[in-house]
Amino acid sequence: MARDGVWKELDCALTWHPGDSNYVETGSNNTCIQTEYAFKGIAAHASGSPEYGRSALDAVELMNVGVNFLREHMPDQCRIHYAITDGGGASPNVVQPHAQVLYMVRAAHTKEALELQKRVDKIAEGAALMTETKLKKQFIDGCGDIMPNKTLEKVLAKNMEEVGAPKFDEADMKLAKELTESYEVKGSLMPKLAEHLSEENKAYVEKMSENGTKPLCDYIIPYEHLGLKSTGSSDVGDVSWLTPTAQVRMACFAAGAPGHSWQNVSTGGCSIGHKGLLAAGKVLSGACIDLFEDHGIIDEAKEEFKKATKDGYYCPVPEDAVPVVSGKTIEVD
Repeated sequence: MARDGVWKELDCALTWHPGDSNYVETGSNNTCIQTEYAFKGIAAHASGSPEYGRSALDAVELMNVGVNFLREHMPDQCRIHYAITDGGGASPNVVQPHAQVLYMVRAAHTKEALELQKRVDKIAEGAALMTETKLKKQFIDGCGDIMPNKTLEKVLAKNMEEVGAPKFDEADMKLAKELTESYEVKGSLMPKLAEHLSEENKAYVEKMSENGTKPLCDYIIPYEHLGLKSTGSSDVGDVSWLTPTAQVRMACFAAGAPGHSWQNVSTGGCSIGHKGLLAAGKVLSGACIDLFEDHGIIDEAKEEFKKATKDGYYCPVPEDAVPVVSGKTIEVD
């Protein structure tokens, strides 16, 4: 939808993301592209007739080695992750005729990610040549970096202060404390954002978090436009390059919870996550009312957006990856 310009029809977009603290997002993030590489070889008895075999697993391993050498020659902000999703079978005495690896390429900006993606593709092609295997490449997904909008951030900050943080009770705090004690890597529970705040706001967070010991964030982190760069990725990024966009984080996890962890899933299914969800909904609803009542805010947000996106939008989704979206009709060949 972003690739086909659907979001350009909007005046603006507001969103939220669950987290372990309550604040307005003010920075950006990494863009990312996921691609699946499937290699097809020829099975053979690995001892009796190894010369007839063409190992797809060798191709995957050589690709991984090649990418490891590439890591020395890419920008510092870039990241490349992989997971072998098909090892070719469980028998070592059979040359693996099929193998598959899923790659994620990240960079500070979509243009950089697209350039790095081409280099990873070449490594995959080289691995196929070295092993005389066939390569099938499949685009999986892609997300752009976020373009912040201070005008909308201020509207969200105002409403976040009015709504307040989620109202957690003793049972919530007790469960959260048990979860924090289950972390494999233990440390301060103070929100990581605090170290970047002004001295005054940092002192406030230290006090409210009880010096990093409170298991749930039940306060609002004061708004500051910090412009930080997250190493994660989000599909909000593509929307933000087509219409003014802003988002909030709301505490739905125990303080200091590791990203993508079972602890996060646990709180998502109980009152902690539910209370954070409701609070976020109220903040977004209040912000929408402000925008409906004062269209001048939208005009200001659009003017800021126009200047910030003057270099244009680079989409990580190839033209042939998914059907073309035209209004409400999906055109398929």
